[in-house]
Amino acid sequence: MAFIVGIAGDSASGKTTFARGIVRLFGEENVITISLDNYHKYDREQRRKLNLTPLHPKANDFEKIYEDIKSLKEDKKILMPVYDHSTGKFSEPIGVKPRKIVIVEGLHPFYKKKISELFDFKIFIDPDLEVRREWKIKRDVNERGYKLGEVLKEMESRKIDYKKYVEPQKRRAEIIVKIRKDKSKKEYQKGSPYWIRILQLITGERLSEIHFPLNLSSMVELEADEFYLEYRKISRGGKRYSLIEFNGIVDRETLSEIEELIANVAGGGMILEKEKVDEVDVARLIIAWRVAERYRSKDGEM
Repeated sequence: MAFIVGIAGDSASGKTTFARGIVRLFGEENVITISLDNYHKYDREQRRKLNLTPLHPKANDFEKIYEDIKSLKEDKKILMPVYDHSTGKFSEPIGVKPRKIVIVEGLHPFYKKKISELFDFKIFIDPDLEVRREWKIKRDVNERGYKLGEVLKEMESRKIDYKKYVEPQKRRAEIIVKIRKDKSKKEYQKGSPYWIRILQLITGERLSEIHFPLNLSSMVELEADEFYLEYRKISRGGKRYSLIEFNGIVDRETLSEIEELIANVAGGGMILEKEKVDEVDVARLIIAWRVAERYRSKDGEM
């Protein structure tokens, strides 16, 4: 059976960025990523006429989503619909074969209970509104050719549906990634303005020994990069989470031991791509590790 990973979140929230870390760890030959944008019921013009945003459940084909994820999990080929963002219309469906890891990312992977139960691991990406706005403008204007006014208008129209239909899916996620900008602490923003909090549901599962080494000599050098790290446990919605918050830059060499240990867990490759590693890279590393741990435990049961 294929191992199914769900990544939920708003449009331009960073779902693809975090999925890429999992792909790099396991290798492209072992992972396929499915976007739930392909499972819209209506094209862009039809949604406008119906006054529906893509975030509204009525705009999405949940039965098709369920059947296709279930088929992929059972190692069966599917005929996947294709939504073209450049035109707002549907293209011809394509055949998709499952691989060892199937990543399903989109607005509603956990909205329906019966679909949520198909996933072996569930992640919710939750940037603050300011960050989502910045990333959506960058993507939709620079990469998809939208006008700035169109993007801002669309974001405003989606706020209610996001709160009502997308955000509540956090309750079904095992990892929640919160991303924010903290303008009040500029002394910590030497490398990057983003602060990341990773909430991991405490499940009691046995994990591999992964240590976080620190080079004390480099930390007292004049031109040393700055990195902030905090850990604690919290309760939310009657559940217990471990919370790791971090911001800043570290040398890739500092994380080389961690990266190798995680690669060994997955039997895969390296995740990091830059010599200077920021907090987004560290978050991708942690998430890919947790997926690898769950995959190892599930694979041992199969």
